[in-house]
Amino acid sequence: MASQRRPVHHQDRDPWGWVVVGATFVVLLISYGNLKALGVLLLAIRNDFNSDVWIIGWMAVLYNSMSLLSGPFVASIDRLVSSRRSVVIVGGVLGSAGFIIGSQSTTVLQLALSIVILSGLGKALSFFSFFGVLASYFSENYSVAVAISASSIPISMIVYGPLTQILLDTYGWRGTMLIMGGITSHILVCGELLIAPAVASPTDKEQYQKVPDDAADGDDISTEGDNSNSAESHRGTSLTIKRNIQRFFTSMDFEILADKRFIFLTASMICVDFCFNGWVVYMVSHGIFQGLSSNQASLLPTTFGIGYILGKFMAPLTDRTRCKLPTISWVYLGCVLMFASYLTEAFMTLFPVQMIVTCFIGMGHGVVSQSRDVIVRFLTSVDRLVAVLCWQSLIGGLCAMGSGLLTGLIYEWTGSFQAALIMYSGIMLISVILFFVYDKITKREQDLC
Repeated sequence: MASQRRPVHHQDRDPWGWVVVGATFVVLLISYGNLKALGVLLLAIRNDFNSDVWIIGWMAVLYNSMSLLSGPFVASIDRLVSSRRSVVIVGGVLGSAGFIIGSQSTTVLQLALSIVILSGLGKALSFFSFFGVLASYFSENYSVAVAISASSIPISMIVYGPLTQILLDTYGWRGTMLIMGGITSHILVCGELLIAPAVASPTDKEQYQKVPDDAADGDDISTEGDNSNSAESHRGTSLTIKRNIQRFFTSMDFEILADKRFIFLTASMICVDFCFNGWVVYMVSHGIFQGLSSNQASLLPTTFGIGYILGKFMAPLTDRTRCKLPTISWVYLGCVLMFASYLTEAFMTLFPVQMIVTCFIGMGHGVVSQSRDVIVRFLTSVDRLVAVLCWQSLIGGLCAMGSGLLTGLIYEWTGSFQAALIMYSGIMLISVILFFVYDKITKREQDLC
């Protein structure tokens, strides 16, 4: 499929950018909604397979982690493949197939392979490319564009929680997962709308590492003498393969890993994402073990989503008033709010109080997520944005795996999620320290300039 690009002379002025915002909204809605749905299905799947909570919960976290761990691979594909639309469409096919096949599984291993490998990789291929295109369309309005797009994440919590519970009560977990596969197939339509503007080729060290020109075209690799000479032909083929492999790894942009700001920003976000992944998966289960009914517990994602939406739009709306705050100040505010909320949630049993505290947790995550998106957008050039996001996702995915496993094991050891929530509150304090170090490094580099 040939790549289509729209020539854009000025960022923030091409109306097609808002079409891409809408497509990104839908893709994120489906991707994160599926994660929430797995959390609601957790106990039903455990009972059907007579397994442990931590095993099924870890499988749900691994689904999200696979999409993160494959980040550098996706970054290289994004650079080398001419059509981002094709990448997104393939991701939609894999994501849909994983849930459909998983609905027919007879063992936990079969279910894990289909959900983690197929759907997880499909999720990665589906949504990374959208952020690179968004950054090409928007600069001054990027904060608003990404807030609108990413607001689908909390909306997915609001919609998928109760919807999945209704489907579970009506069709069972297998029928629900089959329907999830059908919904995921709509990513293919969003992929067709992904038309990128023309982007200048990287020319300096702020861009991707330069890919050798001679490695871009295999036809230029030849050997002297008669083409019938099998030894020379084999040598030429081996050289082509070697250079193409070198080109693939070079396009991953390993240089970004040595950037101090990237290191501390990524470390701080790992702390936030660690808590986010564990809480999203076990939120409903925690409510049930705290004495809520299954219907009451299924509403917790709704309040979390409402808070997340409020947090997402808090900074963009405030920026248009006289009360504009620095982005890093919003980060501190969100982290402190999550610290207090996680600690409070550990000891709350009343349904109304749990709803309110869960809303504050969502608000804190929304504030930090929005601020992180803006910081990353201007951390480097547009051409390197996808690589930055993918490397952050790889590192975050490794920690997310530990989040689901550790949270589940804490429940198995203690019989509740209280200790895990206390751990989350402590981790949020660590994230404040890491953000503070990042801010100091940034200011020092600005002073040197």
